[in-house]
Amino acid sequence: MSKNSRPFTASNIKVLVLLVVVLLGMTFAANLLITSSENQDFLDRYGQIELGIPESAVLSLLGTPNERSSEFYLGQREEFEEAYERAAGSGATRYLMWHRDSDVVYTVGFNEEGNVAIVEAGGP
Repeated sequence: MSKNSRPFTASNIKVLVLLVVVLLGMTFAANLLITSSENQDFLDRYGQIELGIPESAVLSLLGTPNERSSEFYLGQREEFEEAYERAAGSGATRYLMWHRDSDVVYTVGFNEEGNVAIVEAGGP
Protein backbone atom coordinates (compact mmCIF):
# COMPACT_ATOMS: atom_id res chain seq x y z
CA MET A 1 0.00 0.00 0.00
CA SER A 2 1.40 3.39 -0.94
CA LYS A 3 1.60 6.34 1.42
CA ASN A 4 -1.04 8.25 -0.54
CA SER A 5 -3.63 5.47 -0.32
CA ARG A 6 -3.72 5.31 3.49
CA PRO A 7 -7.05 6.74 4.68
CA PHE A 8 -5.68 8.28 7.89
CA THR A 9 -2.34 10.00 7.74
CA ALA A 10 -0.84 12.00 10.57
CA SER A 11 -1.59 15.29 8.81
CA ASN A 12 -5.23 14.25 8.14
CA ILE A 13 -5.69 13.38 11.81
CA LYS A 14 -4.20 16.72 12.87
CA VAL A 15 -6.61 18.58 10.58
CA LEU A 16 -9.58 16.57 11.91
CA VAL A 17 -8.56 17.23 15.52
CA LEU A 18 -8.17 20.92 14.76
CA LEU A 19 -11.63 21.05 13.15
CA VAL A 20 -13.19 19.31 16.15
CA VAL A 21 -11.49 21.74 18.55
CA VAL A 22 -12.69 24.73 16.50
CA LEU A 23 -16.25 23.36 16.37
CA LEU A 24 -16.26 22.75 20.13
CA GLY A 25 -14.97 26.26 20.73
CA MET A 26 -17.64 27.77 18.50
CA THR A 27 -20.35 25.73 20.26
CA PHE A 28 -19.09 26.89 23.66
CA ALA A 29 -19.02 30.52 22.50
CA ALA A 30 -22.54 30.32 21.07
CA ASN A 31 -23.87 28.79 24.31
CA LEU A 32 -22.12 31.47 26.32
CA LEU A 33 -23.66 34.24 24.22
CA ILE A 34 -27.14 32.74 24.48
CA THR A 35 -26.81 32.21 28.23
CA SER A 36 -25.46 35.73 28.74
CA SER A 37 -28.38 37.18 26.79
CA GLU A 38 -30.91 35.14 28.79
CA ASN A 39 -29.26 36.18 32.06
CA GLN A 40 -29.30 39.84 31.03
CA ASP A 41 -32.99 39.60 30.18
CA PHE A 42 -33.64 38.07 33.61
CA LEU A 43 -31.60 40.80 35.32
CA ASP A 44 -33.53 43.50 33.46
CA ARG A 45 -36.84 42.00 34.59
CA TYR A 46 -35.52 41.46 38.14
CA GLY A 47 -34.60 45.15 38.26
CA GLN A 48 -38.25 46.05 37.65
CA ILE A 49 -39.41 44.48 40.92
CA GLU A 50 -40.46 47.10 43.45
CA LEU A 51 -41.55 46.87 47.06
CA GLY A 52 -45.30 46.46 47.37
CA ILE A 53 -46.07 44.81 44.03
CA PRO A 54 -48.07 41.56 44.21
CA GLU A 55 -46.60 38.09 43.83
CA SER A 56 -48.49 37.57 40.57
CA ALA A 57 -46.59 40.50 39.02
CA VAL A 58 -43.26 39.05 40.18
CA LEU A 59 -44.12 35.66 38.71
CA SER A 60 -45.12 37.19 35.40
CA LEU A 61 -41.79 39.04 35.28
CA LEU A 62 -39.48 36.23 36.40
CA GLY A 63 -41.37 33.02 35.74
CA THR A 64 -41.44 29.98 37.99
CA PRO A 65 -38.93 30.13 40.85
CA ASN A 66 -36.41 27.40 41.54
CA GLU A 67 -37.28 27.36 45.23
CA ARG A 68 -39.93 28.47 47.70
CA SER A 69 -39.16 28.80 51.39
CA SER A 70 -40.30 30.31 54.65
CA GLU A 71 -36.67 31.28 55.30
CA PHE A 72 -34.57 33.93 53.59
CA TYR A 73 -31.68 32.47 51.60
CA LEU A 74 -28.90 33.73 49.38
CA GLY A 75 -26.03 31.69 48.01
CA GLN A 76 -24.13 32.20 51.26
CA ARG A 77 -24.46 34.11 54.52
CA GLU A 78 -20.88 35.33 54.81
CA GLU A 79 -20.46 38.79 53.26
CA PHE A 80 -24.26 39.14 53.02
CA GLU A 81 -25.02 39.65 56.71
CA GLU A 82 -26.68 43.01 56.02
CA ALA A 83 -29.07 41.41 53.51
CA TYR A 84 -30.03 38.79 56.10
CA GLU A 85 -30.64 41.58 58.64
CA ARG A 86 -32.80 43.50 56.15
CA ALA A 87 -34.77 40.33 55.44
CA ALA A 88 -35.33 39.71 59.16
CA GLY A 89 -36.74 43.22 59.55
CA SER A 90 -38.71 43.30 56.29
CA GLY A 91 -41.88 41.61 57.46
CA ALA A 92 -41.53 38.95 54.77
CA THR A 93 -42.99 35.57 55.72
CA ARG A 94 -42.13 33.60 52.59
CA TYR A 95 -39.57 33.78 49.84
CA LEU A 96 -39.16 32.79 46.20
CA MET A 97 -35.67 32.12 44.85
CA TRP A 98 -34.28 32.01 41.33
CA HIS A 99 -30.81 30.54 40.71
CA ARG A 100 -29.02 32.26 37.86
CA ASP A 101 -25.49 33.12 36.78
CA SER A 102 -22.81 31.21 38.64
CA ASP A 103 -24.40 30.37 41.98
CA VAL A 104 -26.14 33.73 42.41
CA VAL A 105 -29.52 33.49 44.13
CA TYR A 106 -32.16 36.13 43.39
CA THR A 107 -34.61 36.23 46.30
CA VAL A 108 -37.92 38.03 46.61
CA GLY A 109 -39.71 38.03 49.97
CA PHE A 110 -43.45 38.55 50.42
CA ASN A 111 -45.44 39.75 53.41
CA GLU A 112 -48.71 38.24 54.71
CA GLU A 113 -50.67 40.24 52.12
CA GLY A 114 -48.67 38.68 49.28
CA ASN A 115 -46.80 41.83 48.34
CA VAL A 116 -43.03 42.24 47.88
CA ALA A 117 -41.36 43.13 51.17
CA ILE A 118 -37.72 42.61 50.19
CA VAL A 119 -35.64 42.04 47.05
CA GLU A 120 -32.07 40.77 47.43
CA ALA A 121 -29.50 38.94 45.35
CA GLY A 122 -26.24 37.35 46.34
CA GLY A 123 -24.03 34.33 46.45
CA PRO A 124 -20.45 33.26 46.09
